[in-house]
Amino acid sequence: MKLKVEQLAKIEEATIEVKNLTIFVGKNSTNKSYMAHTVYMVNKVLSNDFHMSVPETFKYYHKFFNQYLQSEVAQKDMQLLATINFTVSTTKDKIQLSNYDHFINRRKVIFDFSSIDISRVIQNIIDFIFKHIFLKLINQSFNINQTVIENIFFDHFSTFFKDDKFEINSHKKEDDTVLLLEEIFFSIFFLFDKHRHVVQEFYFPASRTGFVLAFDEIVSGVMRGQFSNKSTTTQMTEPMIDFLSNFSDIRSGIFDDDKKKKKFKDDNIVKFYKFIETRIIKGKIIEEQTTHSYTKFYLETTNNQKLDLHLSSSASVELLPLVIFLKHFSTLKDKLLVIEEPEAHLHPKAQIEMARLLVMLSNAGAKVLITTHSDYILNEISNCIKLSNATDEKKQAYLERYGLDEDTVISANDVSAYLFRDIEDKTIEVQELTVDKYGIANDNFDDILDELLERTDEINEMVL
Repeated sequence: MKLKVEQLAKIEEATIEVKNLTIFVGKNSTNKSYMAHTVYMVNKVLSNDFHMSVPETFKYYHKFFNQYLQSEVAQKDMQLLATINFTVSTTKDKIQLSNYDHFINRRKVIFDFSSIDISRVIQNIIDFIFKHIFLKLINQSFNINQTVIENIFFDHFSTFFKDDKFEINSHKKEDDTVLLLEEIFFSIFFLFDKHRHVVQEFYFPASRTGFVLAFDEIVSGVMRGQFSNKSTTTQMTEPMIDFLSNFSDIRSGIFDDDKKKKKFKDDNIVKFYKFIETRIIKGKIIEEQTTHSYTKFYLETTNNQKLDLHLSSSASVELLPLVIFLKHFSTLKDKLLVIEEPEAHLHPKAQIEMARLLVMLSNAGAKVLITTHSDYILNEISNCIKLSNATDEKKQAYLERYGLDEDTVISANDVSAYLFRDIEDKTIEVQELTVDKYGIANDNFDDILDELLERTDEINEMVL
């Protein structure tokens, strides 16, 4: 999926292609989270608003078509459509009544788009759908009562519209243009459902430790703000609320994927959460049912000691949501995982293991998008890319030496990376980084390291 945004917070313009593994890197306060939030919400809108039951979809569609029909641009579009070449054939449909046969004239009209440039009409409809559905819902999802993003669209989306002819059934000529416009709107509207790349999206916010340890208090604050007149300081974006909702569903035993697991369970998922437990947190996340049918989580250490979460390492608590979600997923296929700062609270060695896990998840069928400040994660993902170009013999020897499998290797074609950088503290520039057989080209951390070494040399001269 390729997205183009305009005026997103301090980002004037950016084009992002979401691949199996997508990486946003840059300094603090460079709007990486805004972009990750936007990608998440676009997928959510596609999943929820364009993937309903047939009756709901038609009701939803007619609502927006009628809005579009009242717009000035629709009137201009109809003027253009009125100039299209068409052919008409008339047939008589027989309706047999109790005592006699009744005939109704039916007009079949075939419009040939080769006679005009239809792309303008198509783009107008696409722009309308984005403005009145996507932009509205995405801006609302930031929960700050102001416009955060001015424009968004799928890059080159109009190329997905392949129809060069349309056939309509019309009783009278005066209805032809409106019916044609409705057919075009209908076709484009349902292209959005086909354009979905994932079925479900899951968001893992930064500061997961705080969410886990203060979960009940946070949920209470959110509920007060949404369902009572009591004032609350708890304000959250929609992706954050979705995270809390899903986490709560798991704790209360009503998580949707738990139901699916009864019919289908991808056994490979066990490998992924055990990878975290054995190679990163060095312990097991234990689930225990309370008397109120609510799940409580513990960390079981390597010496079988059971620790409450507030006594566990920050790395364990930070990674607990990811472990728990993996344990309750039925499959990773067609899921979007947006993970903010996966390196949080992790030692550099553990960050390298996390980078390998991210590659494994993307190879298992998930779309993984991360925001990161970690050169360790970036460099290890580069190593995973480089490995895909090694000979089988050398690659297998390397994997065996480090206790890894083939799924920690990824092709450059499956990775996209973007550097977010501020321009004179006024705007944010989003630069696509080169990803090729040599890994991810990035010197984002070089100037900081050079500055540190330069100051170290200066201080050494002062004290030595």
